[in-house]
Amino acid sequence: MNFAGQIFTLYVGRIFLIRFLALLVFFVIVLQMLDLLNRSSDIMAAEGAGMESILRYISLRAPQIASQFTPFAALLGIVFTLAGLSHTSEITVMRAAGMSIHRVLFPLGFVCAIVAGIHFVFHETVTVKASERLDYWEVNDYAVDLPPESDTRTDIRISYDGEFISAASAARIGDAVLLVGVSIKSLDSTGLITNVIEARTARYENGGWRLFDARTLGALSLAVEDNDEVIWTNTLDPELLFALTLEPDQTSLNELMAKIRQLGEDRADTRGPMTSLLSRFSKPMATLVMPLLGAIAGFGVHRQGVLLARAVAGAALGFTYFVAENLALALGALGVVPAIIGAFFPLALFMVVGFSIILAMEN
Repeated sequence: MNFAGQIFTLYVGRIFLIRFLALLVFFVIVLQMLDLLNRSSDIMAAEGAGMESILRYISLRAPQIASQFTPFAALLGIVFTLAGLSHTSEITVMRAAGMSIHRVLFPLGFVCAIVAGIHFVFHETVTVKASERLDYWEVNDYAVDLPPESDTRTDIRISYDGEFISAASAARIGDAVLLVGVSIKSLDSTGLITNVIEARTARYENGGWRLFDARTLGALSLAVEDNDEVIWTNTLDPELLFALTLEPDQTSLNELMAKIRQLGEDRADTRGPMTSLLSRFSKPMATLVMPLLGAIAGFGVHRQGVLLARAVAGAALGFTYFVAENLALALGALGVVPAIIGAFFPLALFMVVGFSIILAMEN
């Protein structure tokens, strides 16, 4: 790249970066304010809550909003950058000088690649931890004084070893695992319930499960039996229990991969976690598609078109992409399509279509 090319790259890249950052800050502030309008009453209802609680909520919620809207801010930043260059006739001069659309878009793509890398690192080091801490705080009704966060799960609902198991919560206590508010429904080969056990708690230690304050109901005989303690013969391993109930968005990549291996070893369904794992890479990469979508909106609208028309066109393209992305991820998690297709197909499709349209515009 010659000196003139470097100056051009820095010039266009700087314009885009300023607009992108301004839009991202705008989205975070506005959406955070709207979110606070909905959550502030719950936060302030906790005993001893004050401005510190509000600031804590903002510090935990803002990273989620920033991660979610980074690609969209990049898209609109590109549209506004191209619209500005078009308004001052700089695009016309560049094109008259023989500069291709690809060359005009290069600085935008270069900056987007850097943004995608930063987005990935930020999400894995900041957003995931913030999401986990926020969820723990919300489950505890935004209490001001909380004990240190432990490895816990809430609203357990799984099927294993011929039984449907639900519990209000699961927590590690030393080498033991404790379930609270346990309900166990035994199923026959046709899926009909044959037996129901309700227990105050269940505890796993020394290689087995025990139920405490348990009531057993025979679905066919309607016989009821109360016991202070019952041995539960289900072979459910606690590690598998925590793997089956993990929240992928609140789990580090290493932990998520370890859980997928655990599920695979136990021949459990890995489609949802695998799709979530791959999406941790594909979502930041969505920023790489934005120069193409932004160019379609920026160049596709007539040069005399108002900025609003360009912004609407860009927003429509971005909305279409994100709908396709979420649909594909849902299909991947359900096993309708392979996980890699669910995670990367929209990215590949929009990239191919975008390049094709840009090539057509060149000609």
